[in-house]
Amino acid sequence: MTIADPFARLADHASLRRLESPCLYDRRADELYELSDEALEALLRCNGGNRLSQLGLEREFLEYCLAEGLLELLDQPRPRPLAAPTSPTPSLRYLELQITWRCNLACRHCYLGQARSVDMPVGLFAALVREFADMGGLRLLISGGEPLSHPQWPQINACLAALPVRRVLLSNGHLLSSEALAALNVDEVQISLDGLEEGHEALRGRGAFAKALEAARLTRERGLDLSLATMAHAANLDQFERLGQLARSLGAREWGVDAPCLVGRLGDNPQLAITPQQAAQAMAHAYGGAYHGGGEGMACGLHLCTVAPDGRVAQCGFYLDTPLGRAEEGLWACWARRQPLALADVAGCRECPVADECGGGCRFRAGDPMAADPVMCAAMGQPAPDEALILPGGTT
Repeated sequence: MTIADPFARLADHASLRRLESPCLYDRRADELYELSDEALEALLRCNGGNRLSQLGLEREFLEYCLAEGLLELLDQPRPRPLAAPTSPTPSLRYLELQITWRCNLACRHCYLGQARSVDMPVGLFAALVREFADMGGLRLLISGGEPLSHPQWPQINACLAALPVRRVLLSNGHLLSSEALAALNVDEVQISLDGLEEGHEALRGRGAFAKALEAARLTRERGLDLSLATMAHAANLDQFERLGQLARSLGAREWGVDAPCLVGRLGDNPQLAITPQQAAQAMAHAYGGAYHGGGEGMACGLHLCTVAPDGRVAQCGFYLDTPLGRAEEGLWACWARRQPLALADVAGCRECPVADECGGGCRFRAGDPMAADPVMCAAMGQPAPDEALILPGGTT
């Protein structure tokens, strides 16, 4: 039966944001839709308590929202509170919380180095995720160390319930039993898979490959989104075709491939290092849409920051030695100290014909904020600084 004038309600997995422009974010699909001011105001009235005739939604836009599952029509009122948080400029869209430096593995490439018994207090974690949501945040990345090694993981996990952002757990998979997965308050699990068996275990140790695969399969069985993250290194360069086939067979929605810098433990294992050209060839196999880089005309990290378990706030995990401040000050105060870097100001990129398409790559891997990233130069078919190994601090 068709309802003559139904009540309109924004889907629970959708939320409204005032970023650089008004937006609707679908955290289930991880999709961001830009809106006009008029569309934002109309959607703010879609709270389940107003009838469709009261909203002023354009027919084409309404049909699109219904087709995408962003709106639902009800025969009875079912109100939900709606707001559109206003973000700072640039907007903080992606927050990585390293909740612990404990880890159950000793991976040969870990940039954090030796595992340590340093844990983010639960109260601080709770305050940070609330403030991130209030700032209009989109994706929360829960990392470590191994996050499930946090001695108060159940309390951390409880803070994630009903949080109006996309919650992504970054894990090595070893502690992701069926029971642990059933209890998770996350939308996505990203598991590290650094090659097929030989390549993966060259970094992570004997038996690690089977445990990562089992965790990936269990993640999909629980109905959670799965993503995979791979570090290219000397022992997996011949495995990427087959690794891509494996990623798709596991049902991974995206597969990220990154290139290492010889910092942390990788500095003690230089035999695993690769050239920029080798890194670029490996990274070309990745698929999926999650991106935490720059914006138009801007260098990387425009919308991202990291908080370490000891409370330091930095533009990313590689820059903890030059923090923006401390988490106890609040995210907004620390983020206000961020100084975005325009590609036009990067000496190594400003004359490059593909700089805007490239985005400048990783500023840390470049070795100097004003230098070119040799991996991205290779990826974009531009002359790279040289073909040497990727060395400490990103220099070559």
